[in-house]
Amino acid sequence: MKPKIAVCAKPMNLLGETMNYATKNNYSAIDWSFDLKGLSLLRKDGRDFSNLIREKDGIEVRYHCFMDGIELAHVNSNVADDSLDVFKFCVDKVQEFGGCYMTIHIGLWSKNLEEISWNNAVKNLSKLVDYGETKGVVICLENLKKGLTSDPGLFQKLIEFTGAKVTLDLGHANSSLHAKNGFIGLDFLKLMAPHIINAHVYEREEPHHIFPQDLNLIGPMLEHLLETSCDWWVIELSDKQEVEHTRSLLKTLLI
Repeated sequence: MKPKIAVCAKPMNLLGETMNYATKNNYSAIDWSFDLKGLSLLRKDGRDFSNLIREKDGIEVRYHCFMDGIELAHVNSNVADDSLDVFKFCVDKVQEFGGCYMTIHIGLWSKNLEEISWNNAVKNLSKLVDYGETKGVVICLENLKKGLTSDPGLFQKLIEFTGAKVTLDLGHANSSLHAKNGFIGLDFLKLMAPHIINAHVYEREEPHHIFPQDLNLIGPMLEHLLETSCDWWVIELSDKQEVEHTRSLLKTLLI
């Protein structure tokens, strides 16, 4: 499937600035991240954001939750339940803005595995997936470089048990301990191929996102993605020169 190439609007980027960049450079897709500050503003008044989305109706926006301390799978059930409520509010906003996809993380802010409960992960992710379905919003889980969702087997079980879809982060899959031990990023991709909706495209995370100078590493992954239902490739980089270089590489595969 030929995907849309999306430019990434991280919390440090204002949506309006990213919208202008997308329009100027002929992007038809933006992946925008909620953070806690932005979420607080949306709680007070989301009209400016909503109006901006409507003004750029030729640009599709999908949503990504990047919120410090929000953890569905926290071992403390009160923290986990409160986090579920925050994510439900995000789903409400995604629906309000006309969006259909929202990516979340499990274990992103955890300092160690003891802070994460498998039972809470399954229970609360299942609840969020069900809630999203009532609002017309597909919940996608992103694989991380470390922790529970970096483990191919556990990630697969979590997806199968909860019905969530997958946002495959190529850089995380290429940089995890499992990749270093031989289960490379392409193996992770093939394992999760039937469930992948979105992809975060860059080469590695060591510790920051590294752009691909060529397609030697990620080219085989992208070629396999073209055989899946993944129709959304986010260039998850901030430096504009790196973004445009990566985009030029991707276009060579999409001609």
